[in-house]
Amino acid sequence: MEATQRTHTVKELIELRKNSMLAANPEYQRGAVWTKTQQKKLIDSVLRGYPLPVIYLHHIKKGVGEYARDDFEIIDGQQRINAIYEFSEGAFALFDPKKDIEARFPAFISEQTCPWAHQRFDQIDAETRERFLATPIPIAMIETHQTNEVRDLFVRLQSGLPLNHQETRDAWPGNFTDFILKIGGKPELPRYPGHPFFSEILKMKPSVDRGKTRQLSAQIAMLFFTKRDRGLDRLPDINSESISDFYYANLDFDPLSANAERLRSVFDRAKNLLANGKRPKLRAHDAIHLILLIDSLLDDYAPEWQDRLPAALDKFLENFAKSKVNNDHGIADEFWTKYGQWTRVNSDRGDVINRRHRFYIEKMLEYMSPMKFKDPQRVFGEVERTILYFKQGKKCLVCDGDATWDDIEVHHVEEHQHGGPTSMENGAVVHKACHPKGSEKTQAFAQKFAEWKEASKISIL
Repeated sequence: MEATQRTHTVKELIELRKNSMLAANPEYQRGAVWTKTQQKKLIDSVLRGYPLPVIYLHHIKKGVGEYARDDFEIIDGQQRINAIYEFSEGAFALFDPKKDIEARFPAFISEQTCPWAHQRFDQIDAETRERFLATPIPIAMIETHQTNEVRDLFVRLQSGLPLNHQETRDAWPGNFTDFILKIGGKPELPRYPGHPFFSEILKMKPSVDRGKTRQLSAQIAMLFFTKRDRGLDRLPDINSESISDFYYANLDFDPLSANAERLRSVFDRAKNLLANGKRPKLRAHDAIHLILLIDSLLDDYAPEWQDRLPAALDKFLENFAKSKVNNDHGIADEFWTKYGQWTRVNSDRGDVINRRHRFYIEKMLEYMSPMKFKDPQRVFGEVERTILYFKQGKKCLVCDGDATWDDIEVHHVEEHQHGGPTSMENGAVVHKACHPKGSEKTQAFAQKFAEWKEASKISIL
């Protein structure tokens, strides 16, 4: 086999294809599989001057009698050649980065004027068209009479590991990308050491796990920022597509924002509290719920909870492990039905994560009790608010209407000023506008609450 490095222009490749001198071998090549979105992005890259990867061609000389011809069989690059050829034939118009949101261009591109937006090949201006046709494409020209060598080369070119979704996101522009690289870690680059919470507490290895640590970092960040901005009842999905959407929506993310600093401090706290190494490595769902819980505890509760959290976590992990054994023997306890099974079924859906977290914080609060507020005059902390909100069906118990997280308060059924405790037995979720005020309304609500509690048979911790 002989290989020669050459360069051909886009125009030359198009002419070879038009004259049936350039084709893929259907015996081992797949057909056209790129979507129109992929094809449009490829042409946009060419027009922006982005270099394309090498195309591999097998130079085949054929002769019949006194007639001879040269053919070129595509070994690698079929999808790129198809996109270039089809665009030159007018098969599709290009994206407008400003208007075609579904194409998900980064902000620095969508903010620029795009001369070829929504234009087909024959619609772009003559100068741009000529520049496109004159674009040089690197070619590796292969010559061999052994077709098995060509097939072996094809297999070897395809057998390299393609970038997975997270490795692709690692290459995207934007501040959120950089933020996740710094937290999740890419140790081969000194500026991305990663947070030790992942390497020491979860025993993850970002240098060899092909982005798994960074993906979990991104998932936790998505949940954390959404919880702080919109509340626990609106947690996002964290599947691959949702992660990519979040990256694109946060290209201008501020890594010095209060929420970003807060997340870093929560990771610090979690790592320091669990650094004694006396428990098995945490799993992804353990990490997710732990970080969200610590964030809820930091502001409202006296620091004694930090001394109790490791033992509470150990108890939770022990009971969860027992629930898996029980389930294998046909016994489904509450740890399995309310938590364990939801780590396996649709575990990356926001509503499922919410379901698990409600159980997690209830149990962790139980194991850490009694909890002490920093300010005894404060009404309720976020953990209590969360438990009551979901136990009471996301409804205001004054007007019986639906209640959003942003519009709730927790009312002391027995008034705080008259000695009513700040406890979940004495708390009721109400709209801010419905919050009972004055002794007459407070007493009337207390009667309604007692009747509601009896009728609904809800046992509030």
